[in-house]
Amino acid sequence: MTSDFQLLKTFNFSSSTPHLWVFKDSTSAAKFRAFYVQTEIELNNQLKEFVDAEVSRITEHAPYSYISQTNENSCLTIDQSTTNFTKLKTLVDRLESEHRIEDSKDLKGAKGYVVKFISNGITVYAVKRSTSTWKTSYPNKYINMVFSNGELAAVEDKSFSIEKNFDFYVVNDTIFIANKRGFETSIQHREAYIQAFTQLQAAPSFNSLFSDIAPIVEYVGNNSIHLRRMGVIEQKGIYNNPNFMPNLVRVSSARNWSINFDSTSNTIIPCSNTTGTILQVLLDHRLMSEITDNIYDVPDATEI
Repeated sequence: MTSDFQLLKTFNFSSSTPHLWVFKDSTSAAKFRAFYVQTEIELNNQLKEFVDAEVSRITEHAPYSYISQTNENSCLTIDQSTTNFTKLKTLVDRLESEHRIEDSKDLKGAKGYVVKFISNGITVYAVKRSTSTWKTSYPNKYINMVFSNGELAAVEDKSFSIEKNFDFYVVNDTIFIANKRGFETSIQHREAYIQAFTQLQAAPSFNSLFSDIAPIVEYVGNNSIHLRRMGVIEQKGIYNNPNFMPNLVRVSSARNWSINFDSTSNTIIPCSNTTGTILQVLLDHRLMSEITDNIYDVPDATEI
């Protein structure tokens, strides 16, 4: 991923050739439908100018997780093969002339768009989720365009708009995520952590931790943040460690965490008062400072 990051950072956008594709959701196994949109020179120059500025802003990267976040100069990385982008890439790598839109109505209801920047045999895919209506309420943030004679052109009015940033970039096998929500929405990645919680509930190793799993399920519900956390719990799987339960009983007692246990069945008894604490423990996000001996609940943790 580091080498791909260097390719992204050193990619010469100014000399590249952009190819714009819009895409929509599909109920088929393909997941998406995609259409090539021919663009004129002025619009291409604007696309290259703002993508160069956006990529220059990104100076560091960290692994993607369901609860990781970006800052103003960072991005998150994930292998594209673990996402639906592989399906979208198949569509936008088709021959443009055979999939060119002929009518502006094909732009309506687009889920987002992909701009392929190609230079010296290297392709950078830049992807953006569209707004629900492709509004033009913020002219400083958008390129306004009109679709005419089979070509998309930059104009002064507000016929159509592309926002001047991208949600994520793809180089070789690596996705670099600048806008996490945009990434998850555009390629339907939210389904992954919802499915992870479903699988977690059915896993005997997790289910058997509790005298009754119902309070956990009720606490999580449809809450997006809680679902993300359960996805990370499923990925980490620290509850599978051989000494997890005796260690939890010992530390909870020593630190007065008030988690209840059934000593007969060697299980956790979850309730509305302790479920939040239980999830922090399963995330391994209840940490103690060796400097102050204070204990903290943290939103995320990177092992060093």
